[in-house]
Amino acid sequence: MRQYLFLATVATLFAGGPLLADTVYTTKGTPQSGTIVGTTPDVIKLSKGGTTVEIPTNEITEISLDDEPFPVKSARRLVNDGQYADAIDKLKGEQGKNDLANQEIAFLRAYSMGKLALAGSADKATASKALLDFASQSSSSFHFYEVARMLGDLAVSSGNYDSATKYYGALSKAPWPDVTMSGKVLEARALLAQDKSAEAIKKFDDVLKTDAAVAGAARQKSFASVGKAQALAMTGKAADGITLAQKVIENADPDDKELFGRAYNALGQCYVKQSQPKEALLAYLHTDILFYRDPEIHAEALYHLSNLWKEVNSPDEATQARNMLTNQYPGSVWTNRQ
Repeated sequence: MRQYLFLATVATLFAGGPLLADTVYTTKGTPQSGTIVGTTPDVIKLSKGGTTVEIPTNEITEISLDDEPFPVKSARRLVNDGQYADAIDKLKGEQGKNDLANQEIAFLRAYSMGKLALAGSADKATASKALLDFASQSSSSFHFYEVARMLGDLAVSSGNYDSATKYYGALSKAPWPDVTMSGKVLEARALLAQDKSAEAIKKFDDVLKTDAAVAGAARQKSFASVGKAQALAMTGKAADGITLAQKVIENADPDDKELFGRAYNALGQCYVKQSQPKEALLAYLHTDILFYRDPEIHAEALYHLSNLWKEVNSPDEATQARNMLTNQYPGSVWTNRQ
């Protein structure tokens, strides 16, 4: 009986195709398996069943390669879980069997370095160099837009806004409306970081006026609304900003923690501008307690909490927030603000 079950299982596996294959996971559900025969910034070319299909990179969430070492698969899972230092450790000494596998190793390492640098736990210049090296050596990689965004984020966090605009501009030239919109949102945030509120509002409005029904477009419009709320607060129109931020919070996907974190931070900023410290505290506490995974967003909330707790005569809580900011995000721009 056992021999029969074993033979039946083997027959079933081989009837379904090769046991090992490259796998591409997308936002559309069912993964696609085959052999990756080429990549560009815009597509992955996957050979399956004698034909080659092109999968747009804006739909790709993850890949898994037949030829990559097991530690690389483990490192990718660690990256997905936000354990970037562990991912870098896992990749030490790893070499792939082909160019694509080596590209994935280099990307995962550089991406993890970038994430740690944005959290203030690694050197920004070193991370930027790793990402630029990857971009120059793997110019046809489907990770192109991810790398461009992270380089822009690192440039903003270092106060290098001209470079940030250049990197974000690469996203604005993508062939998909949602990615183009994300590039404009990021450019507008860079303007906000320079206190250029009026220019930022124009960029955010460009996104809000975009007529696009593709998946992801609505999310970028929500980010634009949140950014505009912050800009309105900075231009003396905090009440209008509160309305915008609250609308996003009411309609957002419950699982979209980044959007919620940014929305509550924007709401907090609006209340600060209206001299409503208790309401601002509640907004920033939402981020601190519920939506803290993104280092930049969490650091911003902690910075404001450390000041707001003082304002409501809670010095112990203020010290706790400041210590958390300093310990968790030592290199953050928010840590260096007074």
